[in-house]
Amino acid sequence: MIDDVELARRSLVGFGETLAALGRCSAPATAEVRRPDALGARISTTASPWLDAVVVPYGARPPVDDPQLPHCLWSVAASAPGRVEEKSLAMPCMGLALADADLRLEHGEVEVLEPSLGVLAEVNDRAYGQTHVLGPLMGALRDERVRTHGLRENGSFVCVALTLSLGEDLSIQYVATDAEHRRRGLAGRLLSAVMADAARRGLRSATLQASPDGLPVYERLGFRRAATLRAFLRDRAG
Repeated sequence: MIDDVELARRSLVGFGETLAALGRCSAPATAEVRRPDALGARISTTASPWLDAVVVPYGARPPVDDPQLPHCLWSVAASAPGRVEEKSLAMPCMGLALADADLRLEHGEVEVLEPSLGVLAEVNDRAYGQTHVLGPLMGALRDERVRTHGLRENGSFVCVALTLSLGEDLSIQYVATDAEHRRRGLAGRLLSAVMADAARRGLRSATLQASPDGLPVYERLGFRRAATLRAFLRDRAG
């Protein structure tokens, strides 16, 4: 059994390390932010709170705002100095112990393939109604901890996910399914297979942050809420 505090800690580290990797591989490489109280990237080419953002590690105090930090700061704290919470963006940190999870596939085995980072970005951008937001960042990503996963139908990837292996934790990020292929259980089947493989490789937990659309999928897989991650934006009026 892995308690909620540890799952929340791992979830925050996974989110922050993914952002930092994107920042480290972008131009300029100084976009990466790595401090004891903030981990992520300052990517000024986008206003996305999921990309131009840092994550405050579990138990750390949110930093006082300064120009070297991006517009969005994610934290489980109730407030952040110099920033205003955007309550509509709050999302649960979720996790599970792989040993406790039922990773049997309900509809038989699936063939999990490895889409390119560019394809993974394209599916995410389509799924979230964006145009070339993730593509330039994902295309430059180089990190040996990162793996891509996807299900393909009629020659095209329709459901994808990215994972980052951090110690004994599998951080799951950028899960997306094309709109016309939703409500068929594809994301659940993909993640079950991915987590089963992670368990065979000796990892002990899987963590993620849930969007409203993804929440029911993750709950059916056995993920539980470990903490609430809040988005604090820079007060432009300040």
